Amino acid sequence: MWTFITQLLVTLVLLGFFLVSCQNVMHIVRGSLCFVLKHVHQELDKELGESEGLSDDEETISTRVVRRRVLLKGNELQDIPGEQVTEEHFTDEQGNVVTKKDHTSTPNP
Repeated sequence: MWTFITQLLVTLVLLGFFLVSCQNVMHIVRGSLCFVLKHVHQELDKELGESEGLSDDEETISTRVVRRRVLLKGNELQDIPGEQVTEEHFTDEQGNVVTKKDHTSTPNP
């Protein structure tokens, strides 16, 4: 019984070392790949003549578009134009119930 528990604990310790080693290898590979891609990008910029105006100290600026959801309180909804949705239910030739929705915007008062 004790032999089994000892072997199980040794196996768990070895598995832990293996997982940590895998994480280290992935970190090294990721860093190397980033370095190679950055170097290739710089070489392409030199070939295309796109980095002539920038010195080594300058940074290129990029923009990122972020979608955000906005939560409003009840009294803040008065300024937002509304939308009217109408639904029409009918049965087609095969007997299926079909719902047709129509969206129309309502102007602000």
